[in-house]
Amino acid sequence: MRYLNLYVAGTNGLFTYCDLNDEYEVGMFVEVKFRNRDTIAIVVEAEKTEKFDYKINPILKKYPMDLEYDSNYIKLLKWTKNYYLTGYSQIFNIGMRKKEKAYGKIYYTINKTLSFETELEKKVLKYFGKKDKIGKVFLEKKFEKSEVESLISRGNIYITKESLVKNREDISPDEFLNENIDVQLNEEQENVKKIILEENRKYFLIKGVTGSGKTEVYISLIKEGLKQGKGTLFLVPEIALTPQIVSRFIKEFGSTVAILHSKMTQDEMVEQWRQVSLGEKKVILGVRSAIFAPIKNIGYIIIDEEHENTYKQDSSPMYNAKTVALKRVEIEGCKLILGSATPSIESYYYGEKNVFRLLEMTKRYNDAQMPKIEIVDMKEEENPYFSKVLLEKIKDRLLKNEQVILFLNRKGYSTYIQCKDCGTVEECEHCSIKYSYYLKDKILKCNYCGTSKKYSGKCSSCGSSNILQSGVGVEKIQEVLNEIFKVSSVVVDSEVSKEKNFHNNLYEDFLNKKYSIMIGTQMIAKGLHFPNVTLVGVINGDSALNFPDFRANEKTFQLMTQVAGRAGRGDKNGEVIIQTYQPENKVYEDIVNGDYLKFYSREIDDRKIFTYPPFSKMINIGVSSTKEEGLIDFGKNIVKDIRSEGVEIYGPMKSLVYKVKDRYRTNIVIKGERIKIEEVKRKISVLLPELAKNKKYRVVVDVDPINLI
Repeated sequence: MRYLNLYVAGTNGLFTYCDLNDEYEVGMFVEVKFRNRDTIAIVVEAEKTEKFDYKINPILKKYPMDLEYDSNYIKLLKWTKNYYLTGYSQIFNIGMRKKEKAYGKIYYTINKTLSFETELEKKVLKYFGKKDKIGKVFLEKKFEKSEVESLISRGNIYITKESLVKNREDISPDEFLNENIDVQLNEEQENVKKIILEENRKYFLIKGVTGSGKTEVYISLIKEGLKQGKGTLFLVPEIALTPQIVSRFIKEFGSTVAILHSKMTQDEMVEQWRQVSLGEKKVILGVRSAIFAPIKNIGYIIIDEEHENTYKQDSSPMYNAKTVALKRVEIEGCKLILGSATPSIESYYYGEKNVFRLLEMTKRYNDAQMPKIEIVDMKEEENPYFSKVLLEKIKDRLLKNEQVILFLNRKGYSTYIQCKDCGTVEECEHCSIKYSYYLKDKILKCNYCGTSKKYSGKCSSCGSSNILQSGVGVEKIQEVLNEIFKVSSVVVDSEVSKEKNFHNNLYEDFLNKKYSIMIGTQMIAKGLHFPNVTLVGVINGDSALNFPDFRANEKTFQLMTQVAGRAGRGDKNGEVIIQTYQPENKVYEDIVNGDYLKFYSREIDDRKIFTYPPFSKMINIGVSSTKEEGLIDFGKNIVKDIRSEGVEIYGPMKSLVYKVKDRYRTNIVIKGERIKIEEVKRKISVLLPELAKNKKYRVVVDVDPINLI
């Protein structure tokens, strides 16, 4: 007999049970008695203590499902929990996928070939009636556990499992893609592939210009892995999971591909997860949560557009898929490939220091030319939306029957509404943020909490119709554009993209030239390949640049370079017009010249001077409450308890957006060397259970924060 620590579904800790016959291993799903009910649990670790002052209940049995996690997978979940200072439930529920619903629905099926003679048998036969099967939960509510076990042992009923998703195909293998997929790698691509295959290293960073064919290298590596019986995790940002990449992977790898993303239903996600765990799916294409997919015999983890912030979860558990991937590689012994045209400053630094093997791809595939980029000073322009040169370029492309992409990272029609008579600004009742106006739906909407209301065109305070609409959004750009050019255009932002099959239809329609112009937010900045797009116009290049964030320049360089990469991807040359009110900013010079190294050199020097990552580690402690009074004082007490030598602590200070969803918010920002930050994390870990007892305040710890709002 031995003792094991289990994570019990729906709890936030580990509980000790005894393994009477030494039959359970780490990673197994088991059934236990917990608070007088049978429930599912995962074996997490062996318990070293052998003497207890209280009774230790035994594990009842192995839980009937198709899955066992191995010890490496459990090790990864435990590390993630400890590194991000989060609870067991938040991390282990990722692996459990809604408890007993996971991996197929369990039924009891009646065996009508037998005779039912006893009172119990007649009773169960009557309960089934004309049904052949009844859900496990329902039968176990009607009959005692001993009665059910008796019926099973006599063969009257038996357990069956059904897939939650049947014969579902998200996308046809024949849909969307019009290009030949039997692509031969060029010399540059072949060299990158050869180094990754042959070098005895674990971490690689591919810096490849937009359109250089990084995807071809990834696919070739995945094929090599499959030949050796190894699977691959391929991660893309949510906004880059387009029909184009999905269809490409299905064409290349067929039924061995699993697709994992947030727009799937829970049942669809569970079914894909189940097939991955059984080894039926060996190539996983997904967004950040796919880093936890229980893939068998993993050979590669590939993270495309590795610089994207969407790899960091912005709600608890606030993990970063890139960081988890680094740990998973260490545990599993596989290889990690990070790819980007504009690597994050931290990643390129580690490439420079030879922690990552840095590989470069400097040419576009098939010798396509990089687009010519021009910066336009909007201070000299009469039209606040379109410069003269951009309008001329649009007209030229339309006459040539070519297509245009216009980029503006603001949703809706306008970003705020103000009454000219009484001065009232329409603001969300639950957040300290102004309502955005959406023309298509005639609504005012808060982009933080999602609250919306019908817009009458009148002031909510005085009833005046004398209204000022300020802060231009993509809908406004479409309206102005339609007044100038009578051509078909489509708006793409996170609101309209919620419509069913929107991405599939959009891609096919634009590829087939149903629309001449696409106007969109950052959703269109990457992952799209339209050979007929020869002009990209950036309406306002300064939106990210003006943000109070030490990463503002980096985000601007990355976003502008990525959106510029949508132009000239076919056999026609591309042009890019970036409109700005700050043309003198050096980041624009680097964008025009495509000079990442010059940009990086300046940024890394600044980071070193001010000890920002990668020269330090950071933690953000968010404290919120429905009551404003006492919030700052509560934060000050936290600072007092975690103060350490050699660590900078700022705050508590009001968040940039002070109130969200009726909660007032403050931040405590901690910065220091890795070793010092680890000391602070230990203090926070001890403090958190005590802080949780005070229900007036909510404390959220964000390790390695991306967003400090």
